[in-house]
This record gives sequence, structure tokens and C-alpha cells, in this order.
Amino acid sequence: MQAPIRTAGRYYRPELDVVRFLAFLFIFLRHAVPFVVAINFGPFIHASISACGFGIGLFFTLSAFLICELLLRERLATSTVAVKQFYIRRILRIWPLYYLGLALGFLLALPNGHHKDFIPLGWFAIFMGAWYCATHGAVASTTGPLWSVSVEEQFYLFAPWVIKHINRRFLYYFCLALILAANLCIYFFPNGSWYNPFAQFEYFSAGMLLCLALNGRLPRIALWQRLGLFAGCCSCWFFAFYRADENPGHWQDMGIIALGVLGSVLAIVAFLGVSPRLLPAWAIYLGRISYGLYVYHLYPTVIVMSFLSQNTPYALKTSPVSLLKAVLAIGSCLGGTIVIAVISYRFFETPFLRMKKRHTVIESQPIAGAADRS
Repeated sequence: MQAPIRTAGRYYRPELDVVRFLAFLFIFLRHAVPFVVAINFGPFIHASISACGFGIGLFFTLSAFLICELLLRERLATSTVAVKQFYIRRILRIWPLYYLGLALGFLLALPNGHHKDFIPLGWFAIFMGAWYCATHGAVASTTGPLWSVSVEEQFYLFAPWVIKHINRRFLYYFCLALILAANLCIYFFPNGSWYNPFAQFEYFSAGMLLCLALNGRLPRIALWQRLGLFAGCCSCWFFAFYRADENPGHWQDMGIIALGVLGSVLAIVAFLGVSPRLLPAWAIYLGRISYGLYVYHLYPTVIVMSFLSQNTPYALKTSPVSLLKAVLAIGSCLGGTIVIAVISYRFFETPFLRMKKRHTVIESQPIAGAADRS
């Protein structure tokens, strides 16, 4: 391990932006591939596609790691945590784009929508989207992925208070208790456990535990070891879903989440401490705008598939031509998502980010495209 960083006034790791982008890319593939390619796969490909859904858990784990790190540094620098400032920063970063995404979803559904189609939007508007999905099933619309934002918001309800008032030793106990509670929730309420915020809190607990264990240090490990850790992440995620339907039950649900959590921690450790010189600048940039990528990614998918007038997905096993068309379609969806996210970040999100910086105690992620004077 590298020695702890003594400067309490700033914490930014560009390699974690790459992790953000990878998390988005996994989620994008989980949503785009089934939309374009027929789901008549064997267990290997089916498990691989399903495993990409753990990208959302990687987002959760990374978010908790960074929130815990920043708040602990704030407590070290100021002997307290400015909870009000924390919530202002989160509101300025999360709410504008979140509600814009909901508004776009509403406008898209308006021409042909039934009043029942707008009920989920009401739940999402008050950050209860995860609970709606847990009790009613997934929302099949462009706003469906926003259920995860409500899980984040519920984590923020207690995170600053806990870190402000509990010492490091009892933070360990708190996280372990939260993991226990999450597993009990999965065991006794298995239906909808993927969307249940209590079940997802296992990821947040793991992120906080990783932060506490590292104590500001960076892993000093060789490149081949990092590659091994990332391979371990992919293996955990893959085996979580490989033949998972053969033995359904409470314990399997708990095992799936546990493997997702373990894989997420391995992914973060694999990248944490990597020299920025080894990372492509475009991946760092896309990681900085990953929130927009996540909010918008289903819109280009719908547009591209409508443009292609494709009523049925491409069959992967039909012919090489069909496979090529599927790859081009998925690439077009990804390219469209990046273009929209770049425009949104530059002209919509950046003004709110500049306001957010006025309430910053510990400097973290710089605004993409702005001069970084570090």
C-alpha cells in the first residue's frame, strides 16, 4: 500500500472515472444487446449478458467509497461534516438531470400513453422508483433505469449523519450490520430483491468498508495482479448468473448479490492507484459524464431501432450479416448516447456543477473540459 495522502483538501482519482465509464458500459450492454439481439442464447452468453447488469452495483459501491472518503477527509480537515452543504452538492448534481430525464420520458410517452403509464413517473418523481419496481416490476420505458437514482438518494439520507457522528471503529460495525440487514431482507422478501433498496445497501456497505480498510492508501500492486483482480470481478459476475435458474431460492438470491458485491470491490481495487498516464483520456472524460450517459442511454436505442424499422431483434445465430447489423446498431446506440451526453454536460449540467463547487469542502472530480489546476 502507498502511504496515506496527508492533504485533506482534495481527493480526485481519474482512474475511478474509468471505472465509472466501465460501469455504464456494462449497463448499456445489458440493456442494448437484448433489445437488438434475440434472447435465445445458451447459458454462457445468457450469463454474460445478465452479468453486465452488475454495472449498477459497481456504481453503488464506487459511490459509497467516494462519499465515505470525501466525508472522512472533510471530518479530518474541519472536525465535522457539513451536512447541509453535502445535500446541496448532491441536489445540484443529481436532481437537474434526473428530472430532465423524467420530463423527457413523460413527453415521449404522452402521445400514446394511457394514464396508468404515468403512475410510475409519480413514484419516480419523489425518488420512490426503486420501491415501485420492487412491488410492481420493472418499468418498461426510457425512464426505467432511473430507479437506481432513488436508491442512491436513500443512501444519502443517512450517510453524512453516520459519518459525522460515528467513529471509524463503529463505522465498521454499522456497515456489517447493514450487510446483515440486507441479506435478511433478501431472504425474507425475495420478490423484487434486485430493486429493493435495502438489498442494494449491501453494495454501499462494501464501498464504505473498502474506504475504511484502505484508510486513504492506494494499492501498490503489479499490472498483472490488477488484470487478475478485474478478471476475478468478471468471473464473480458471470458465475452469479451461470445456470442460476436451475436452483432458484432465497440462498441463490443472496449468493447472486454477494458475488455482485465482491466483483464490484475487486473492480475498484483493480483500478485504484493506476497511473493516469496508463489510462486513455477519452475514457476518463466519458467517466466524468457517465451520469448523463446513464440517464440518456435508452433514448438513442429507441430512436435507432425505430429508424431501422426493426420490429423483431436480430438473431445472433442467423448469419454473419445479421451479426454485423446487430453490432452496427449497438454501436449507433452507444454513439448517439455519447453525443447527447456530451451536449447535455456542456450546456445543461455544467452550470449546476459550477454552483455545486461553491459548496465544496473537499475538492473532488473536476468539471470535464475545464482547466484542472491540480
